[in-house]
Amino acid sequence: MRAVFAMVLLVHGAIHLPGFLHGVGLREFPHLTGVRTAREGWLWLAVATCFAASALAWTLAWRSWPWLAFVAVLGSQLLIVRAWGDARYGTFVNVLILVPVLVALAEFRAGSLRSTFAREAELLARASHGADSMVTDADLARVPGPVQRFLRRAGVVGQPHVRNFRLTFDVSIRGAPDDPWTRGTAVQYESFDPPKRLFYMRATRAGVPFDGLHRYVGDSATMDIRLLGLYRVQFLEGADMTRSETVTLLNDICLLAPAALLRAPITWDVIDAQHVRATFTNAGHRVSAVLVLDEAGDLVDFISEDRSRAAGDQMLQRRFATPVRRRGVMAGTQVVVDGDATWTDDGREWIYGRFLLTSLAYNVAAVR
Repeated sequence: MRAVFAMVLLVHGAIHLPGFLHGVGLREFPHLTGVRTAREGWLWLAVATCFAASALAWTLAWRSWPWLAFVAVLGSQLLIVRAWGDARYGTFVNVLILVPVLVALAEFRAGSLRSTFAREAELLARASHGADSMVTDADLARVPGPVQRFLRRAGVVGQPHVRNFRLTFDVSIRGAPDDPWTRGTAVQYESFDPPKRLFYMRATRAGVPFDGLHRYVGDSATMDIRLLGLYRVQFLEGADMTRSETVTLLNDICLLAPAALLRAPITWDVIDAQHVRATFTNAGHRVSAVLVLDEAGDLVDFISEDRSRAAGDQMLQRRFATPVRRRGVMAGTQVVVDGDATWTDDGREWIYGRFLLTSLAYNVAAVR
């Protein structure tokens, strides 16, 4: 889809080049009777260049792309009006381009989910950033033996304690076992004193864009999903939502910021050498999960009975797990870089989410 839209921008921009050549006298196009002067010719070139620049910005995912495309469409339409008899059919392409451009520009509104995420995450990052001590062997004495082994395998000793992190994902998600996958990208920010979580996702399904914001700050959590970034299609809040996001935050710490386990409000119960129960208390909720370790001490799964999945406007408590597909070293620590998220309904386990970690930074002072 990204390549197709970039091609539309480029081709539409290239169609403006004959107006330039005709206007400056480099080549005659008899059908372009509405282009009469060299000044007009240079305007046609400027519009073509603006379309090319917007195509490049779109391809590279620069936030400036909708502004460039909007200027290009506006300039193009003004030229088309001046040469209506020759170029009027270009209006249809401009309208086609304008729809996603306006949707993208809507994200710059102060009340959009993307702006809300950026604004709040920036404030939290500034509040939680600061120099910190390194994790030592003595710090590991606070947790039981299997967890110590896990943290050593993760390489946290000699790394700074984690106050916050920022990461990005490639995401595939679905609402039911037989639903088609919705694919998108996500950016997430968390801080740990006290625990807070912001998760923003931009995705497309059947060519229609939507975005979502999970917000867990203070003693409550919400989930807000909007079609085209404008029309709310789902909003969840309340005790079940907050409890579920408390489990999610514990999951994030285990998979993505293991050093933060050392200072988190967690109590431990060793089941055996490869199974440890973590009980996490925050926002008035007490949740637990079993960490499954392999013989070397690496985390291979996280299983909790305390999380609920959204089904329309309801929250249904189900077994939640995140089996690990692949680990890798990012930001100096071994973390889960490729994993699934599953629900178990009526004894049937199914994958509802697939997450590929694309960037990770700890103790960030700014989120953008």
